[in-house]
Amino acid sequence: MRRLSFEQHKRFGHKQSKCATVLLLANKNLGFERPNLTSNRTLQVLFLSAEGMDSDSRSPFGIGIVLFLMICTPFAGFSSLLLEEGQSSDDLTADHSAESVNARAQTTWTGTVSVTTTYTVSVFDELIISPCTQVEMGSGARIYVEGRLTVEGTVACPVTLSSMTGSDHEGIQFNSSSNNRGSVLNNLSIEDSIYGITMYGTNPVIHNLTILNPDRVGIDMFSNSAPLIYDLVINQAGRILPFQGDWRYGLGLSIGSGSTPIVDGATFTDHLTRAINIWGGSGGVLRNLVMSNISGSSWAISAGVWIEDSQPLLMNLSVDRADHGIVVRHIDDGGYTRAVFKDTTVTNSMYRGVYVDKENHSNYTNYETADFTNLTVSGTGGPGATTANIAYAAIDVNSTGAWFENTLIENSTSTGVRLYYADSSTTFRNLTIRDSGDPGQGPHKAGLAITWIFTSAPVFDGLEISGSVGPGIHSYKAEWDASDLYLHNNSEDGIYLDYSSVEIDGAVIENNSLSGVHLLDNLDTHLENLTVQYNGFSGATDEEKAGIFFDRSKTVSHPQLDVMCSNCDVTNSAGSGILIRDSVDLWLNDIYLAENDVNHAPLDADNTGLTLGQQGGVINIDGLEIYTERSGAIGTPAVNINQAAASINGMEIHGNHSGIEWDGQNHNNYPSQLSNSNFSGTGCVQLSNHNDLSGSGNTITATCSGTVQLVNSQVNWSSFTDSGLTSTILQLDSNSDLHLHQPVNFDLNQSYPTIASGATIDVAYDINVWVVNNNSNGIPGANVDATFSQFESVVQDSTDYLGYLSLPNFIGQRWTNTGASSFTTTTISCGYDSVSNSTNITLDQDRFVNCILPLANQSPFVVWSTPVDLGVFISQGPVEFNASDSWDLDDDELTFTWTSDLDGDIVASCTGQGLGNGQGITQQDMTNGVPFTVNTNYLNMGCQLSDGIHVITLEVCDDAGHCVSESRTIELVNQAPVIVFDVTPAMTPWSELVIPRTQHVRFNLSGTFDPEGDSLICWIERSYQNDGVGQQSGCPTEVWMNLSMAETVPSTFNLEIYAYDGINTPPSEYIIPVELYNEVPEPEFTLTRLGNASEDEVTLDGTATIDPEGDTLEIEYWSSLDGQLSWNNTEAGKTWTGYLSRGIHSIEMRVVDDRPEHINATRVTAMLVDVENSLPRSVIDTPVSSQTYTSAELIWFSANGSGDYDAACSTFPTVGDWHCAGAEPFSGSEYLVVVWSSDLDGRLTPESEDWLVFEGRLSAGMHTITLSLDDGIHDPVLVSRTVEVLTSAPQLNLLTPTDGDAYSSSSLIQWDARQSIDYDDDNFTMTIRSDVLDEPLLTDVSTSQVHTISLPAGEHSIKITLTDDTGMEQITFISISIGQSDPVAVLLQPQNLLSIAPGESIILEEESFDADGDMEKREWRRWLITGNYEIVSTLSTDAIQLPPGQHHLSLYVEDSRGTFSEVHTNVTVQSSLPKLSNLTFLPDTLLAQQKNTLSVRVMMSDPDGTTQSVRATVVFNVQNWAFNLTDEDGDGYWEGSVEMNPEAAGRPNLKVIATDGTGDDPMVDILSITLYVEESEGDSRVAMFIAASGGFVGILVVIAVVALRRQKKAEMAMIDTWDSFGDFSSTSKPNAGKTLVNLEGGAMDGAEEVLAEGEMLELEESPPAEEHSSEQKPVAGIDLDWDDV
Repeated sequence: MRRLSFEQHKRFGHKQSKCATVLLLANKNLGFERPNLTSNRTLQVLFLSAEGMDSDSRSPFGIGIVLFLMICTPFAGFSSLLLEEGQSSDDLTADHSAESVNARAQTTWTGTVSVTTTYTVSVFDELIISPCTQVEMGSGARIYVEGRLTVEGTVACPVTLSSMTGSDHEGIQFNSSSNNRGSVLNNLSIEDSIYGITMYGTNPVIHNLTILNPDRVGIDMFSNSAPLIYDLVINQAGRILPFQGDWRYGLGLSIGSGSTPIVDGATFTDHLTRAINIWGGSGGVLRNLVMSNISGSSWAISAGVWIEDSQPLLMNLSVDRADHGIVVRHIDDGGYTRAVFKDTTVTNSMYRGVYVDKENHSNYTNYETADFTNLTVSGTGGPGATTANIAYAAIDVNSTGAWFENTLIENSTSTGVRLYYADSSTTFRNLTIRDSGDPGQGPHKAGLAITWIFTSAPVFDGLEISGSVGPGIHSYKAEWDASDLYLHNNSEDGIYLDYSSVEIDGAVIENNSLSGVHLLDNLDTHLENLTVQYNGFSGATDEEKAGIFFDRSKTVSHPQLDVMCSNCDVTNSAGSGILIRDSVDLWLNDIYLAENDVNHAPLDADNTGLTLGQQGGVINIDGLEIYTERSGAIGTPAVNINQAAASINGMEIHGNHSGIEWDGQNHNNYPSQLSNSNFSGTGCVQLSNHNDLSGSGNTITATCSGTVQLVNSQVNWSSFTDSGLTSTILQLDSNSDLHLHQPVNFDLNQSYPTIASGATIDVAYDINVWVVNNNSNGIPGANVDATFSQFESVVQDSTDYLGYLSLPNFIGQRWTNTGASSFTTTTISCGYDSVSNSTNITLDQDRFVNCILPLANQSPFVVWSTPVDLGVFISQGPVEFNASDSWDLDDDELTFTWTSDLDGDIVASCTGQGLGNGQGITQQDMTNGVPFTVNTNYLNMGCQLSDGIHVITLEVCDDAGHCVSESRTIELVNQAPVIVFDVTPAMTPWSELVIPRTQHVRFNLSGTFDPEGDSLICWIERSYQNDGVGQQSGCPTEVWMNLSMAETVPSTFNLEIYAYDGINTPPSEYIIPVELYNEVPEPEFTLTRLGNASEDEVTLDGTATIDPEGDTLEIEYWSSLDGQLSWNNTEAGKTWTGYLSRGIHSIEMRVVDDRPEHINATRVTAMLVDVENSLPRSVIDTPVSSQTYTSAELIWFSANGSGDYDAACSTFPTVGDWHCAGAEPFSGSEYLVVVWSSDLDGRLTPESEDWLVFEGRLSAGMHTITLSLDDGIHDPVLVSRTVEVLTSAPQLNLLTPTDGDAYSSSSLIQWDARQSIDYDDDNFTMTIRSDVLDEPLLTDVSTSQVHTISLPAGEHSIKITLTDDTGMEQITFISISIGQSDPVAVLLQPQNLLSIAPGESIILEEESFDADGDMEKREWRRWLITGNYEIVSTLSTDAIQLPPGQHHLSLYVEDSRGTFSEVHTNVTVQSSLPKLSNLTFLPDTLLAQQKNTLSVRVMMSDPDGTTQSVRATVVFNVQNWAFNLTDEDGDGYWEGSVEMNPEAAGRPNLKVIATDGTGDDPMVDILSITLYVEESEGDSRVAMFIAASGGFVGILVVIAVVALRRQKKAEMAMIDTWDSFGDFSSTSKPNAGKTLVNLEGGAMDGAEEVLAEGEMLELEESPPAEEHSSEQKPVAGIDLDWDDV
């Protein structure tokens, strides 16, 4: 069925009604459905299809169309008006008319509207889609919005866009011209589309949008679109689309090309590729998002959220069952990626929960491309995923940076977090990983896997990992930092570090199945403040059981890149506390080992494997405290070091153990050290293979019950103390030596028996020598010789400044296996100035030697402090002379003489008298060595020294006449002025002056001075011109310079400051590099407003803001709540006037000029503004008091002008002038409770609705109408108005018929006015009259019932009157067109498929009628097989007879107009079989060899009268006679005779056959009897014949009964097989197998006898036939051999 769309109705207008009428009349005459002409505003034209009509019917329809076009030709604009621009005629379909609204080119769709290709809402037009509207879209159809689209769906009655052809449409496209045109979509459902909604640079507001089964994209945004979307649902994107040749299908929400939507509330379910796809520098705010089952794309990464080169904010996000939960990818380095997520949950992802990467993994991006706060990722790769156990990572960061704060990862079948090529721009703060890891997958077994990071270190601050199937952390070739770690209950190591550089500060590592920390081939790793406990209890090897395992951690010694563990507590391990294998440059500081497994050494180091190349180094231990309870037997050491060099300091061991076992052999023979350690245990100390072990401060404690054993070791210990209860045995093998320096409390008499031959224990002491003279003054530089009687060589040295010399660690005694040697005798000799002395000492302890030399009086020692050699001083400047530290060995008084080669005796020039009273100095004081200063009046000395180069000589003499002199060179010269200045503005740290072009510079040169105090001239010059600014006598306090902003002034030059004293040439100079720059303008603005509420207008005035250089300003006002308020680059942009939403705003004025170098150099100033919540405003626009209304009148209630500035205008009706905020307030629009009430009728609006405008009625009376607006914050705001309402007549609401309806005269019209009402609740009645009829159709009837009447043909003007009890009445007129009726054929008998018994009549009966009483013809027609018919009757009732078979009958009636009606029926007349009976013949006996005349008489009945042949045959041996029987008189008896001459006596057979039909399948009945032929003589054969005849008669009776029964059954079987409209069915043919019927008692069926005769068989004595239990079929003619019958 074709219909015109509502747009065509609108464009038609009423002119087309004539054309439509013609078309309708044509159609009506052809018998088609009558269209409905509704109102003068909308015309609904129905194009009726010819479907179901035969070709003859369609020809008149074509004629009607031609006639319609001919009549409508004058309306030339018809066809063009039908089509929208860009539409084809196929677009013009609609199931229902939609009312056209003429105001401002509005178009309204209601009901069902069809769009087959495209529909465009023009720029200045508005399309309104009413609630419940069904928009049916054709294949590829799309609605283009250039203007405004308003969808007015409700929750209970949404608007639906669906596909009407089974193939998908393309939804709605908003073009850029629709931007800011106020499109609003409420409660819209889009089904089966390719694209749901597409946007280009636009901003519609969308509420409650549902998109089902979009093929490609549910919502697709381009070109900076910025819609507001609330409560979005998109389901099954791309699910039913076949495989495509590109990736871009199966997307829910795509935000691209700079778009920035706000989305609040969205649900995405079952998408193929992505739920949210953000790309191309886009952003926006998206919150309250739920998505699930985003999986299946083979063209692109399928993800819940995909963000590419964009900067969105997503909050309160949930992603479930996605291939990838969230993907943030940076692709274009020309753009910027920064995705911010807050409160996010990702569950059951198949590959990754969160993936942050750069597309080019070889081109690292070192900034945070993603920021996550409060993130939960669970079930990645788990049973809830689309496919389980194929995940890569719960969180994967690759080649870029990210921020994660408060992150929880749990139940991932792969690693919880994987980092690859990350750096310090990646930070995890408060990360928890639980029950994650991929079994058997290397690093992916770990909760945290870090790989290939060597640029700068990512940071983990607060990290908890538990339940990993592998280690808690696996790090390979990575650098990272961490603090506050808690790693526990992981299935392998707590931390596994492989070739990594790590810094960890603060960690608790416990209850991990393998080692707590495993460091493999690590370098530059610092572990601090670790607590490692209860680890390794599932380990199979020592390495797996250790608390901390250093595994080849740095195998080659290097001055840097050490591995360190500081403040590390390792307790309760399943193996060793610390296990070291092939590791060097370890630093173990402040280590605490306790309660570790008793079967393992708490500290176990073995570097046996370091044997190649430069491998080898030292293990450094500083501060080691061990508590262990091993068995204490030998071989259970607390410290076990094998083939390793170490430096151990401060070791304490407690508990039961065998002490220390240390094999010091190592590759490259590194020396070892053991100091400040306490030895204990049953084994105490066992040292082997030490080529150089030194140390000091070691102590054997009282708990040492063993020996100190040295094997192949060279040990040198100082201050070794034996604090044992008994003397400890020192046991050395033959290749060991022990050097004890200053041992304490050792009794070597107990040890020497255990010393092997060749071993030695040396005991060494210190010798301190002080060389003095007779005055006990130490002699500096005295020579000292030490000669030893054994073991040591001669030592020669000199004393220090005080006469001391220390000679430490010389052997005083040697112990061997034979005992002790004698003590060493040492001779100490000292000498000075040819005087010597010597002393002998025994070196059995530390010795102090005081060597006295009786020297003659010695010269003084000169110690000259100032002036220093080559010192330069200003002209006539002060010079200090000081040698007061000089001294004399003999304590003689010293005199000092200072001379200059230029001025002579300097002291002599001191003419001053001093200050006297002991407060000054005199020349004598100077001679006695008191320091003094020349060229100054200090202390009134008056000493002078001329300018020039002086050789100053100091001579110091004692009173014995011994003098010592020393000379130095100094210079006094007139020096250049020293430039000291201050400049405003200040210079940079690099002494540059970087200032704006307009900056005034102030120099203060007053600090500039001349060392000699000469008069100065100061000035400043510019390098590009010599202007001599400030050139004047003296150096001014202020010199102002205006460094012109003219562009001709270079941007860089030098300022040169000069100071000239008139002597030094050139003058002193200070150069200041200057850089002038164009100054960024500084913003300055004020705020004014009349009040503090959101409804008060705010003015921001920034007119005081200027650009110093006069450049064009770009000014932006920005609110921290409302966003951008304005942007402008004109003078007018300095002022903004508008409104601010409620809340505390930080209002910023952002200013920058248009200089290219000032990009990103915006200056900002801000102020805080508190905006209070506004009171609502209540205004009643209508109804008005000046107008009187009736109770039946629909009154327009409008609160136009009302509102609340705390709600956006988008939340108000689109029509009206509302008191509201132009933009959405930051904290959202307030919900206004709107209540209309009447003092008479109560509340006028529903409880759950807040209508600002509506239509309603009021009861009669004087009403006080009250409007209340309540924002939930303030008291409701009320306004009232008085309205008078009068009583009214009843109101007719006639559902059927409607004005303009057309019926036929035979139609029963239902008059349905049940919805009529009296708004005063008066009782009322209805009266209906027609201008065609004299009498009323209905009189004073109730409208509560539907009344059914018909009308005669004609044009009726119907008057409908409703009258109430008060006499008020309403009269309504409608027009109804009644057309003449076609006759109606009504056939009563025969019923279709009626079966008629054979021979019965067919009853014809009908009750046809014509409402117009003009029926002229009636025919009963029997249709022939040729397609023609014969008229069998013209009576209304008749009886006819028809031959057997199927008959197609019809009843045809026709009226005077030639219109007709015909009904058809099919009947079947049954066929009957012939039946023979009462067979008689004469004579009874025939005589042989004589001519006999045999007469036969038989009764034959056939109800259908179709049997025409009865034949008799006599067969006697080879003789046979055949003859026909006839029924001449029609009495049913067939008679005939034949002459026959039997050759002999015997029994001939007489057979009578009745045949119904011809051909191979006739129906037959047969009677057979045996005749008797006698010889002509009179003998006994007569008696025999009589007896035989009696028996044969009995047989015939039996045969007759059987045949009759069989015949009846055969007839019924045949009738059952007849079709209703044809001949016998194929299944009704008799059995072709010619089965013959057996008769009871041995008698033979006559048909069998006939066959036997045909085959010349003699049946003199027939055997009994086989009995059949099944019912036998009747014999048909085909069963007989007709040649023998």
